[in-house]
Amino acid sequence: MKLRSILIVAGIVFASNSLYAQYTSDVLRFSQPEQGSTSRFKGLGNAQTSLGGDISSLSSNPAGLGFFTKSEFNFTPEFNNFKVGSSYLNNGIDDKKSRVGLNQIGAVFYSPVNKVKGSNLNDGWVSVNFGIGYNKTNNFNTNITYGGANPTSSMADYFADLATTYGMGDPANNSSALAPGSLESMAYKNFLIEYDPSGYFPTTNVNNNQTNIINRSGSQSEVNLGMAGNYGNKLYLGISIGLANVNYTSDRVYTESGTNRSFTGQDPVFTGGTYSFAYNSLQQTKGNGINAKLGLIYKPVNELRLGLSFITPTWYSMTDRFSENLSTKFKRANGTTIPEYTNNLETYDSEYSLRTPYRVNGGASYIIGNSGLISADVEYVDYSSIHFSSNFANEETNTNRDIASLYKGNFNYRVGAEFKVVDNFMVRGGFNYSGSPYRNIDLNTKAYSGGLGYRFDNYYLDVTYRHTTFDSTSSPYTISSDYPDFNFTGEGPTANLKNSADNVFLTFGVRF
Repeated sequence: MKLRSILIVAGIVFASNSLYAQYTSDVLRFSQPEQGSTSRFKGLGNAQTSLGGDISSLSSNPAGLGFFTKSEFNFTPEFNNFKVGSSYLNNGIDDKKSRVGLNQIGAVFYSPVNKVKGSNLNDGWVSVNFGIGYNKTNNFNTNITYGGANPTSSMADYFADLATTYGMGDPANNSSALAPGSLESMAYKNFLIEYDPSGYFPTTNVNNNQTNIINRSGSQSEVNLGMAGNYGNKLYLGISIGLANVNYTSDRVYTESGTNRSFTGQDPVFTGGTYSFAYNSLQQTKGNGINAKLGLIYKPVNELRLGLSFITPTWYSMTDRFSENLSTKFKRANGTTIPEYTNNLETYDSEYSLRTPYRVNGGASYIIGNSGLISADVEYVDYSSIHFSSNFANEETNTNRDIASLYKGNFNYRVGAEFKVVDNFMVRGGFNYSGSPYRNIDLNTKAYSGGLGYRFDNYYLDVTYRHTTFDSTSSPYTISSDYPDFNFTGEGPTANLKNSADNVFLTFGVRF
């Protein structure tokens, strides 16, 4: 993210298309949390809106807390293995990353309503239960690697595009032509771009070798506090407050090598030689937010449960720290090395506010006696309602414009089933489909899950395996359509990524 707030405050007025694009990408990333759940509900594909009786209800439909008839404590460790297969410039590379951690922990406290001895326990309020729980709602741990030979553009074209857009004339005659510390200024000092009367241009040739390595880490999580009431063992009403947290890091290394371009006025030391450069960036985003969840579950008959929940937007306050630098090596035509050109690490800090989309969930569950159950959910999310707020008007206007034009509302579907094999031993399976948030790209997510559960006395143990797949794209740089050579370079290369995650969740619980 090209964060230029400090430079703007200093009176250098410009904005970056790449900044808006990065903000637009980040706000979507932080607006796609998973409903927190135990291994049992993960095994059911997270189809939990109408089911209840699990601490997972805190983060989906708090009315489900009303089904508890005992207090309960549980926790869920997890193992995650993330794989990314890339296709970039007709070249394929695979990468992976594994992590273990805590996915969920929490407790529910059963509180029956005192009634006169001999009265009907199914009349009026039966219980008011309380719960508190921690859930991991998003896991950012991923390694992405892609590379290949580019016949149409160099990242130096991107540097020249930035310099053309934000520069003010010839740097040889105007010391303020390029903003100090900016990426285009680094590229000019490293002799990767030059200036002539027609503007800035790259000194690098095409058919260069490019590699982009991205290491992402961190997570989103929530602490939920909620309560629910059971009215007549028919109607269950609940509310919870979620305290959300974001901790995201993206460490990127882009390298490129090739031959020097020949041009009029070129310094003879570079003529016929080769180049290689490395662009390094580190983004660290942290934030805290708050949301609320309201829900109800109704049992028209004992076998059928109907659920409805509304999850408000999460209002986040975010801080961003972005660092970048550029280093370049040249070799003469005879193969001798020219001293390396380096730049100081530039760091930019910024703050912004984010409002994520609201979510509406509806679900139905059918209880098959003592043999099992079937549960299904549908969820609506409007990603075009994401709102970004900044102290800088250009950032806010352009980012919200891009959000409205790129994203849309969509439906997510979840279904799961559980069956008792023998006394106290259950098998589960589920499927979770998340529709594409993009208006013009069909990038959906599919998750398949299966698990086992065992109950003994007041203890229980659940284990679930889940396999998730989705496609995405990544671009190491983006060239604007105003760039003079855009007809040849295009907007830059894009990697097509096939992502998969294999997760194992283990929940241990006790009732008391």
